[in-house]
Amino acid sequence: MQSSRAASGPDTSPRFCIVLGQRLPWPELLARTRETEALGFDALFLVDHFYGLFDVNEPTHEAYTMLGALAPFTQRLRLGVMVAGNTYRHPVVLLKQAISVDHISGGRVDFGVGAGWTEREHEAYGIPFPPARERVERFAEALEIWDMLQRQERSTYDGRHYQLLDAPFQPKSLQHPRLPLLIGATKPRMLQLTVKHADMWNGVATPEEGERLNQQLDAICEEQGRDPASLVRAVSPSINLLESVEAFERGVAAYHAAGFRDIYMPWPRTEAEVPVMREVARNVIPTFRGQRSPQPAAGDPEPRRRELRAEDEAVVAEVIASLGDGPAHRVLDFLIDHPDERFDGAVIVRALGLERHADVARAIVTIGDALARHGIDRPWNEAQRGYLLPADRAEILARARSQTG
Repeated sequence: MQSSRAASGPDTSPRFCIVLGQRLPWPELLARTRETEALGFDALFLVDHFYGLFDVNEPTHEAYTMLGALAPFTQRLRLGVMVAGNTYRHPVVLLKQAISVDHISGGRVDFGVGAGWTEREHEAYGIPFPPARERVERFAEALEIWDMLQRQERSTYDGRHYQLLDAPFQPKSLQHPRLPLLIGATKPRMLQLTVKHADMWNGVATPEEGERLNQQLDAICEEQGRDPASLVRAVSPSINLLESVEAFERGVAAYHAAGFRDIYMPWPRTEAEVPVMREVARNVIPTFRGQRSPQPAAGDPEPRRRELRAEDEAVVAEVIASLGDGPAHRVLDFLIDHPDERFDGAVIVRALGLERHADVARAIVTIGDALARHGIDRPWNEAQRGYLLPADRAEILARARSQTG
């Protein structure tokens, strides 16, 4: 059963979503949630697991409890769980949890569900783990129950695995006629259920695997008499889109070409990926949406610029040449020639024979502004104890300097 949202045709604008998980302390989860919204991502999802992904002893909060806690600190993000396993809870309990968060968030929950698959997790906590066929049968019944409870005042259901008897269900979702339904699946029977019931589908795949799955879904849509365009295609990439800005651009283009509208990627798993995420959010994602990169309005803070990269040498050579022979050029030369060393302003004043401490700050501003005009952030670190230019960035600047003669 399709919701009116699916029947009327989905929004064709691509969405970029962060799967945060819930394996960090509350303050860090809250900070990352706020940054996800501030960066302009479209949705934030947690995961339905009870222990860690790479270490089972990693502390892990319950998904919908944590989602309900985070929801009031957001204003725009779609929210959900990627995806809730039907085997972990009775279908009525799971729907109650999701609709509670829907009300907390003002109607922003996407109801992500699946049949359940992690056998060891079920075994660890004594949760029954039926064979695959029965899990899919249970999931099929749950899909019917979820739809009935949201559309009817009272529901009676006599299934093989679940039974309801004149069951009331209030409140309903704030979204009409039901929570948007997302199914995570790749197997044939689950794809059949996806086409029958879902507004959105998510699969874990490479672009090539995803294209084949999309073709299967198109064929099933034709068999069931559903417009293939009414089923939104979303992917959890099995390639690392945050390896670099270029990897993100190539990967997203490939997934879009394979038929996917939405990209669900994990919060960066290494510190090196964090600046990549920030840059693509500010400067790359808007181009996929057909928008210009955001420009600051009068009085707004400047947008975050990207870090210096090896391919910037030619541009940086122009910047260095534009500095002439004044204090700015001399301060930059000093930092380039002393990589990985920290110097406060007084030391630089003495070393370069400058007149005033403020001459160093003015030189730093001049260099920083010149780089900023090319979208490049200041390559040095400034702390209370002075300025430090990391060796890798000093090497790029040195090569650029050599081009100026």
